[in-house]
Amino acid sequence: MRFPRALRGPLFAGAVMAMIGALAWIAGIPWLFPSLGPTIAIQAQAPDTALARPWNVVAGHAIGAIVGFACVWGTGSVREAPVNVAHQISVARLAAAALAVALSMALQHAVDADHPPAQATTLLIVVGALEATWHGALTIAIGVVLVALLGEAVRRAQARPPAGGR
Repeated sequence: MRFPRALRGPLFAGAVMAMIGALAWIAGIPWLFPSLGPTIAIQAQAPDTALARPWNVVAGHAIGAIVGFACVWGTGSVREAPVNVAHQISVARLAAAALAVALSMALQHAVDADHPPAQATTLLIVVGALEATWHGALTIAIGVVLVALLGEAVRRAQARPPAGGR
């Protein structure tokens, strides 16, 4: 029995999140973070768009992370308590957020790697929810590579055949 297309995408997306979550649980490293949810949603529900391409996923999140790191270090907000601990946003984190999203989007566009969920990765770093350290960078990189690889299988399974083709 084949599932209707409308149900396959959510089922595939849930399965990918479960796989990444299970691997994260086994490793004891938080490879599952919020911006991966919108990424797999795009791969599963809009597989034929440029936003879902592996290049956009990997390069988009990499740019978002690098810019996020640069902005928290550049504004000094890396030395502040995360927003969820301080329960407020500082002027430095506000400046880092505005700058990071704008730069991330501009750089992604410049290299044809637009990927809106990467702005969430940028903001997770800016607000302090993801560590602005080498360990944090590695955690993000592994999570992104996992969603890119597993999501590519979903994308291919969900892609529509070319019009007039078999």
